[in-house]
Amino acid sequence: MFSASRGFVPLLAAAALTGVLLGACQPQGAEAPPAATAGGPVRILSAKGLNPQAGEASPQGRLLIGRGKDYTPLNEDPKALFDKLEGSMAERRKTGWAIVEALLEPQKLTLDGKTYDVPLWHTWYEGMSANPEVDQKIKLFIAQLAACKADADCHKSRAEIAHEVMAQSGTDKNLVRSLVSANLTQVLKQSEGFDRGNPEDELGQGFTLFSPSFVEHVLAQAQGIETCSNKIPWNQAPPSAGQFSPCVEEFPRSAVMVKTNWDQIDGASPKVSAHATDAAAVTAVLKGGTWPKPTLEPVDPSGIYTVQTTDGKLFGLKSIHISTKDTREWIWITLWWSPKPDEDFGQDRPASLARFNGGVWSHYKMCVTTAFNETDPKPWGSYETAQPALAAAIKASYDGAVEQRNPAPYDKVTTWCSNPNLEHHTGNGRTNCIGCHQYSLTWNELKERPAYFSDTYAASMAAEYPQYGRARRRANFPAEFAWSFGMEFQEQIKTAREDQGFSW
Repeated sequence: MFSASRGFVPLLAAAALTGVLLGACQPQGAEAPPAATAGGPVRILSAKGLNPQAGEASPQGRLLIGRGKDYTPLNEDPKALFDKLEGSMAERRKTGWAIVEALLEPQKLTLDGKTYDVPLWHTWYEGMSANPEVDQKIKLFIAQLAACKADADCHKSRAEIAHEVMAQSGTDKNLVRSLVSANLTQVLKQSEGFDRGNPEDELGQGFTLFSPSFVEHVLAQAQGIETCSNKIPWNQAPPSAGQFSPCVEEFPRSAVMVKTNWDQIDGASPKVSAHATDAAAVTAVLKGGTWPKPTLEPVDPSGIYTVQTTDGKLFGLKSIHISTKDTREWIWITLWWSPKPDEDFGQDRPASLARFNGGVWSHYKMCVTTAFNETDPKPWGSYETAQPALAAAIKASYDGAVEQRNPAPYDKVTTWCSNPNLEHHTGNGRTNCIGCHQYSLTWNELKERPAYFSDTYAASMAAEYPQYGRARRRANFPAEFAWSFGMEFQEQIKTAREDQGFSW
């Protein structure tokens, strides 16, 4: 743990990670990072000068950190937990912050007698990106599955092969491949091909990560993922009471999906895009549907979760989505950096978050949903006295959802949670995360084509996506709420299988 002193703020994994270069093995030709001094100014360790093309056999291409453990789900019955969270905003937010704290659990690295902390989530597997770690696992899994099928003496199940693949080269993560500018500036899949209207409007930039158990489940369920149809009728009953999808088994409770969003913060006066999220802002976004153009606010690298890339650029984490399978319908959490972090959605942030990474997480706000419907009759009530700005913002979102109820059966008051940096699309400010994700790998009957991410909140498609996508419409969820099935995994599995000449 860090002391209260801000004498050293490790810049995300990059900062701590250069210290993992196998003891005292400093890459030849690389600029040695400055050392941290107790009580002194912030000193940044980084990936600067390392070569992502050099390969792990070369010290110059090696930045290894132990692959983090799986997420430990909440120690509660998932159904009882779901009911509790659905009916209480206070329990929901308390749980959301607790999950955030769990995912910030420091993975310890030691360099020159000093210990650095790396958040658990950043040691996990990256999705489609400049560092496609999940795709690499898929290729290895299909190759070994094909070899087993060709061997008459191999009787391993797909689950067994998936488990073995996860253990192979799975003890370390090479951050030199992650900490490249291309990885932090790539457009997120949800924003690809997006017509912004105003070309100067920003697009979400960053990458996704998945917990080890999530990836292992994708491997074991690869056939079901690849062959899953997007034309499963919306009202078709699910296979069983314990399985939402006709295509795959449900993920284990330790499964986690993460999405990150970054701004470059180089220069003498770095700035990060920011949004107001007070009651007036929430009212406006529910009515208009779209977050306004952000302001650019000054930021210090010591006040935002920061990395330095191999080419020496600094990037600050301005938003992060976290989804855990603690309940069957997942828990949906999102955080965003704010220049006024102690107002509205940051008023109830636990002081304990300040002990991670030199206190940078004290600059983030959070919203959370766990269900389609808001069954807390007064979700702002617990905050009226101690956190009035939070109460007002929650009430504004509730009032907005009340006004947008559709005719029965979609007349329930729905939840709301929208990240102003990631839900930047026109109309997407009205989302609640869970509602949008129900439509992954489905069919848009109005347009007679696969459902697009941007369909789900379109006012013109209310018959297909009631309450701007927030209401539950589907009886089944083919992709188990994971947009990555259609955006990434189906094509990756198909390509790996064809490369091996393997058929199911």
